[in-house]
Amino acid sequence: MKVLFVWDFHGTLERNNVKAICQLVNTVLKYFKIKNKITLKKTVELYGLSWVEYFKFVYPEGSLKIWTKMKNKAEDLQRKEKIVEKYIKPTPFSKHVLSTIKKQGHRNIILTNSSPTSIKYFVDLVNLNKYFDKYIGLDLHNIIRSGKDISKVKSEALEKYLKKHRFDKIVKIGDRESDIKAGKSIGATTYYFRNQYNKNIKLKIKPDYDISDLRKILKEL
Repeated sequence: MKVLFVWDFHGTLERNNVKAICQLVNTVLKYFKIKNKITLKKTVELYGLSWVEYFKFVYPEGSLKIWTKMKNKAEDLQRKEKIVEKYIKPTPFSKHVLSTIKKQGHRNIILTNSSPTSIKYFVDLVNLNKYFDKYIGLDLHNIIRSGKDISKVKSEALEKYLKKHRFDKIVKIGDRESDIKAGKSIGATTYYFRNQYNKNIKLKIKPDYDISDLRKILKEL
């Protein structure tokens, strides 16, 4: 039996990148002499949105031109100051779980809102890159996603991948409802991962399993 494990990355296999986002947003606001600030709690709620949407939220009286300039400044700050590197860590037991899956001959892939280039960079930061066979980067962080059904985008990307690959079982793991919905749409066994930020979220869609320890996924082997 060959099993495909489809992983979300941010909030699932890494932790604390959201703190870097919060710092970057507030640093950019200060650079543009805007007194507004974003809290960590609100950053978590918006996590996964595009940079432009973050700046639209914190500075609604702005314009697409200004929000884009802010996005560019945030990216420039990250390149120069390496803020993400100061915060991001692998989720506990992520290496153990991923390596066990790979050693037993199954496949790990990442399905993410990030761009393909960006996700490889993030995965490398937490030293998990050698455990993945494929990165599916949807590049949704550079567009305004209001009104877009993210779960549909994810499921369509998965369906395209599965047309070229056959598996006896598919397991989808993520920390967002869109991950669970996308998994269910292709008949996958779904795991909702609760981290320190989403542990009290009430879900509208019930996953097959609700976990806070990645090792529980290994029962699928």
